[in-house]
Amino acid sequence: MKTSRHVATLVVIGGGLIVAAMSALGGTIVGSRHDLSALNMRGYGSETGPMTGGSFNDYRETCVYCHTPHNAGTTAPLWNRQLPTPLGYEMYSSPNFDSVIPDTKAPDGISLGCLSCHDGSVAVDAVLNKPKFHDWFDSGVHYRMSPEGGVGTDSCGKCHNRERGAYGALSGAHDATIRYLTKNLRDDHPISVPYPTFSKDSGFNQPMIAKEDGGRTFPNGVQTFDEDKVQCASCHDPHNPDEKNIEGRDPFLRTSNRFSALCLTCHQK
Repeated sequence: MKTSRHVATLVVIGGGLIVAAMSALGGTIVGSRHDLSALNMRGYGSETGPMTGGSFNDYRETCVYCHTPHNAGTTAPLWNRQLPTPLGYEMYSSPNFDSVIPDTKAPDGISLGCLSCHDGSVAVDAVLNKPKFHDWFDSGVHYRMSPEGGVGTDSCGKCHNRERGAYGALSGAHDATIRYLTKNLRDDHPISVPYPTFSKDSGFNQPMIAKEDGGRTFPNGVQTFDEDKVQCASCHDPHNPDEKNIEGRDPFLRTSNRFSALCLTCHQK
C-alpha cells in the first residue's frame, strides 16, 4: 500500500512539474488570449478589471470554449462552438487572384470555426455543451467580437476600440480592432481557397509533406487542409501563443514572420 501511495504521489508531482515546465517554456494555450477562462485573472491589476461575469460566461475550463469530449460538431476535432451562418460573407478578390473556385462564396472547414469568434456574429461563450461540474453562472451578457454598433447589442468594440482602447484616454482597455474580422473578408488574406499548384502558378513554393486530411505541410508547420485548401489555421496555430513575440510568432503564427519568413514560406516574391 505504501509503495502504491508513493508511486501515486510521484505521478502527481511529476505531472505538476511537467505542467509547470510547459508553462515556463510557453507554447501552451493555458493563460493565453485563447484561454477565456483566464481572461478574468488577466484583467486584475488593470484599469478595466475583471471582465467575466459582466461580459461573458467563465466556464472555469480552458478547452471548453472550442472543444468537447462528447456530442461534438465536425468543423474541427471535437468542436464545441456554435457556427456562424455561411451567408453574407464578402470574400477576397483581385484582378490578379485566380485561385477562387466559382462556387466559393463563403469560408468553410476550420476557418469557419475560427470565424465563430472572430467574425463577430456569434458570442465568444456560445458553446454547444456547457460544463456541468463547475460553479459557473450565466452572466446574462454575451459579448461578440464586433465593432461598436456591429451585430447585436453586446459588442466587444464598446470598449476595445481605437478611440477608447489602447490609443484613447477614456478607458484602459486594449484596442482589439484588428481582431474584429467581421464578415467582410475582402481586406484579409484569402481563405478557403485551393493552394496554387506549380502548373497553376509557378510563383508559389510547394508543400511536399502529405497529410491524412488531404492537405500538405511545409517543414516549418505552415500547411493546407482538406482539399489542399488554405485556411486560417494554415498560418495560425490557435494552441501555440507567442504573446511576447520572443520568437516573432505573435499572433499565434505557426512560424516566425521576421524578415517575412512566414510569407516567404509560400510566396517566392
